[in-house]
Amino acid sequence: MPTPCPLHPLPEPDGARRMPTLGLLPVIAISAAVAGPALAQTTGGTVQLDTIVVDGPKGNEAATEYTTTESGSDKVLTPILDTPKTIKVITRREIAERGQTSLTDILRATPGITLGTGEGGNPAGTMPSIRGNNATNDILVDGFRSPLRTEYEAFNLETVEITKGPGGTAAGTGSTGGTINLTSKTPIAGETFNDAALSFGTGAYKRATLDMNRSFGDLGLRLNLMAQDADSLYGRDGRTSKRLGLAPSLSYRIGDATTLTAGLYYYKDNDILDYGVPLTSATTETLPFARGSGTPEDPYLPMDVRTSAFYGIPERDKHEGITRSGFLRLDHEISPTLTWSTTLRKASNSNWYVVSLPNGTATESTRSNRQSSRKGEDLAFNSQLTGEAYLGGLKHTFAIGVDLSDAEVSTMGITVTNPPGFSGNTPYDDPDPTTSWAGGTITHGPATSISSYRTRAIYAFDVVELSPQWELSFGLRYDKFKAETFSVASGTVTNANSSSFWNGNLGIVYKPAGNGSVYVSVGTSANPAGEGNGVGGGPNSSLDALAPERAYSYELGTKWALFDERLFVSAALYLTRKDNARVTGFDPDGIATTQNIGRTRTQGLELDVAGQINDRWGVSAGYAYIDGKIVDGGYNCDGTVCTPSPNNGTRITATPMHSLSLWTTYAVNDRLTLGGGAQYVGKRNLNATGTVALPSHWRVDLMASYKVSETTAIRFNANNVFDEQLYSGNRGNGWANVEPGRNFSLTLAHSF
Repeated sequence: MPTPCPLHPLPEPDGARRMPTLGLLPVIAISAAVAGPALAQTTGGTVQLDTIVVDGPKGNEAATEYTTTESGSDKVLTPILDTPKTIKVITRREIAERGQTSLTDILRATPGITLGTGEGGNPAGTMPSIRGNNATNDILVDGFRSPLRTEYEAFNLETVEITKGPGGTAAGTGSTGGTINLTSKTPIAGETFNDAALSFGTGAYKRATLDMNRSFGDLGLRLNLMAQDADSLYGRDGRTSKRLGLAPSLSYRIGDATTLTAGLYYYKDNDILDYGVPLTSATTETLPFARGSGTPEDPYLPMDVRTSAFYGIPERDKHEGITRSGFLRLDHEISPTLTWSTTLRKASNSNWYVVSLPNGTATESTRSNRQSSRKGEDLAFNSQLTGEAYLGGLKHTFAIGVDLSDAEVSTMGITVTNPPGFSGNTPYDDPDPTTSWAGGTITHGPATSISSYRTRAIYAFDVVELSPQWELSFGLRYDKFKAETFSVASGTVTNANSSSFWNGNLGIVYKPAGNGSVYVSVGTSANPAGEGNGVGGGPNSSLDALAPERAYSYELGTKWALFDERLFVSAALYLTRKDNARVTGFDPDGIATTQNIGRTRTQGLELDVAGQINDRWGVSAGYAYIDGKIVDGGYNCDGTVCTPSPNNGTRITATPMHSLSLWTTYAVNDRLTLGGGAQYVGKRNLNATGTVALPSHWRVDLMASYKVSETTAIRFNANNVFDEQLYSGNRGNGWANVEPGRNFSLTLAHSF
């Protein structure tokens, strides 16, 4: 089947990613003990253990398909088919075919995930929720968290792996709804290719990417480059875009048993931020383009304005996000049944912006400004011992490791001074992006506060093969977490939180056939105060003595590999319960305090299909049903009078009950491939009473790719072809994040 993008067919990797090493005495002792011969429980004493096949860097497998068989995480010890957890992998092929350039683009097309936005004190960046639970701090890059909220580009992504359900055993803090792991591109052994692409589209959109891979004996090199420019990104009048990315990496085999992998990453983003369109309110409901009357039957909706309407002021609105990171990974095969892997990662991020808010008076948008400036640094270390052994006559696949990280976020001063007599007022239905801001100034100042957090964790996983049909998997993790905020003005620590907690998971897998599994699992997570310290989730003096929030998830699912194991289908029912959420309570004197007395519950169904139906027809589709409820929202306190929260028993806000996505392509012949997709997102209430909401919507995208030669292809994308008004999320009840209106792009891809 032709695969026009990417042009080169990626081979099956020929070596497994050996894992990072750890210079810790306990792990060294364990590795020395396990590396020796295992004593069998049968007459004859010693047996030859099965060989572990190490297959090359995880994440490189099946990049030209819609699905993969292996997880990109070292902490997942079995093929995805046999893992008792919902794992959705979006591959490089689908990202390219759909013309997605950022993580936001990818997530908005993924059922079960909704997006939000920041405002001033909550910095802008990618803010997803998974299964109705905030996952802003649960985005990982190659298994490591980032301390600063940023936008993530797609040019260096091999896959995006979404693991759903509490993942505290693997991820540590947070992960109540799940985690999003971005797997970076790394050298592919034995391959030489150069993939270049040029794209042009709506709003003077221009983008260029280059992906190069080289092999020189034991040395592998890979380089990814990206540049993007647009005058009106996605057709949003005046929303300019400038991006630049650079990501070199290398791998080197040191003998037959050891591999060293290293990489650098640089990304600069100058996209003007877009806070979308105003929501109708009680003061604007009489306007001709307002929608709704503020009742549950007729809720206030985003204003009915053209999809190109942009409420920013380009002369004033600025944004600069810079990410720099580097990693060093050493994988060593101690024996045919034991590998030892260690990764050290250092990253720094800066993110400052001035952005206009699309809200205002009864007749006009005032476009008031919000601003933020933050810098973050983190140093993270992981070391893991992975192997196989026989104990009690049963085969065990195990992993033992440690996670260490230190992060610091500085909040910087930033002051915006508008010109004398300046008015940003503009009509709601026809905003003017050319408004002059001559004479205005933006002043950057020093740090006003420094927030930090530190984690120290040890974990262990084991998968026990009870029989050819049954597997038992379990894991345990212990975390020590500390967060604090230092005030530069006072020279003191203003608040802090220290927590220690355990997390665990247990799963049972039954394989009725070699290509299918049925499983049941339970897992936990913990949310300590300060897990997002410095980016809107810092500790507070009233939270110091509180226990971390605890979530428990139960899941029943099945997975099957059909059509010669080329089509992967899965289904899962789940229930996630949090019984000690932090909400407002009151002490014996009736004074309002924060307490661990809140309760939430989400439950639902997820379906997923990905792969090839036949040689010409490929598909990636999913459906999510989410029933989320605030069981107990605590109390509302006015002085010494506290009454039960009116949110008790209401649906979790900003989460649709139904969402689905379909992407499919069909190779008409050896040159022409046609494709398209449809997405549906159900209505989302934005408050507990349902009087403000985002409406349900459909989006339709189309794609056509023509292979001019064996090395050159042209791809045409038409997104939101019916120019529907689409909304990805909201901030409070003021405005709604708008998705792109109808836009087009043409991409020339060439391999040389």
